[in-house]
Amino acid sequence: MRALVVERPGVLKVMDLTEPKMGAYEARCEMLYGATCTATDLAVIDDRVGWTKVDYPVILGHETIGRVVEMGSKVRNYRVGDLVARVYTRETDGVNLAWGGMAEYGLAVDWKAMWADGVPKEQWDYYRVNQVIPEGVIDPIDATMIITWRENLSWINRMGVQAGDKVLVVGSGGNGMSIAACAAAKGAEVTVVGNESRRACTLRTGVGQFLNYRDRDALDAFVGRERRALDFLIDATGKKETLTPYMPALREGGTAALYGLSDFTTYTIGPANGPKYFRFYNSYAGIYDEAETHEEVIDLIRAGKLDAANWLDKEHIFTWDNAPAAYDHVRAKKAVKAVIRLSGK
Repeated sequence: MRALVVERPGVLKVMDLTEPKMGAYEARCEMLYGATCTATDLAVIDDRVGWTKVDYPVILGHETIGRVVEMGSKVRNYRVGDLVARVYTRETDGVNLAWGGMAEYGLAVDWKAMWADGVPKEQWDYYRVNQVIPEGVIDPIDATMIITWRENLSWINRMGVQAGDKVLVVGSGGNGMSIAACAAAKGAEVTVVGNESRRACTLRTGVGQFLNYRDRDALDAFVGRERRALDFLIDATGKKETLTPYMPALREGGTAALYGLSDFTTYTIGPANGPKYFRFYNSYAGIYDEAETHEEVIDLIRAGKLDAANWLDKEHIFTWDNAPAAYDHVRAKKAVKAVIRLSGK
């Protein structure tokens, strides 16, 4: 099978690898599409992952969708033809995983069957992200966005964002737009500070206001108008001190939150101009649970509140012939997310 491999830092290539064997609780999937995650994937490619050490070479990708083509002997909760979210391959031929979704074939785990059969939780809990997408709800290309939406929605749910809250999101990348869209879908009043090129697509997600991050006068005016009025300040860039200029707008007892990863281990914030007390909310692994929001995201898609067209560049679908170029495409900011067709057919 073909797979997209970071051979060593800075070197991304398509490699032919041995397809891992299917286990009793696994469903073999033909991988259909994968979307780029600009923050995490590029961090893996560039060897600047701040929260763990990457053991190169690795198969890249975690925003991937597979279609079940075969099932192991103990699988009971999948059917041939099912569309499954966040399917990965396994380690093979000495190549490790940076999740490992960008491959021609992957293995979805029937974690519900493992749970019912008394298999220890540590063997299946990670794979709860493998969940079936109901037929007809969303196109397989668009379904790659479900992974981002589930993660971001779980994060803001656990953080406590509710209808009527005033939320500022700083950052208009894929996650920044998704966090803002999920908050807006819950009924929050959302403002985004971002790159002017993302204004139109961000506003189409349901966000109420967009501010150009370069327009200092407009930003200062916003902070002045919203002094001690915002419930949540969210940094989706991860760059240190990003939230500091907005601290005067945070209400007493409000929440300043970090989602981005750029300066993950050295992040700083200046609280001096902020409220007397506030909560700081982080985004390290374990503070959200992507699997818990699967049904909620499906409901939001059905209601028309989440539309992948605002993120995905479907006019330039990459294939195995040019898959590494998908990441050049997003580095050049030609798309919020690029899509790679993983099926060989």
